[in-house]
Amino acid sequence: MTTAPTAPKNYSTHKLYRVIKGRTNLDKDIWTPVAVCWPHKDGSGFNVRFNANETPAKGGEYVMRRDTRTASNAS
Repeated sequence: MTTAPTAPKNYSTHKLYRVIKGRTNLDKDIWTPVAVCWPHKDGSGFNVRFNANETPAKGGEYVMRRDTRTASNAS
């Protein structure tokens, strides 16, 4: 009996796309994957790794976190 392979620890759970809207209702939108994302262990954010051709200058990784401000102190 074989078991299904497990996903590696660095397996992304989300993808980030750049979407270019079609000019008219007859044109399709163009969805281009630009990055993959992994949730933080605490569930409050994601690490984002961009594809080589989409990477910001000097490369790098962005980190997105949940906004913890309340409505009363949000700017």
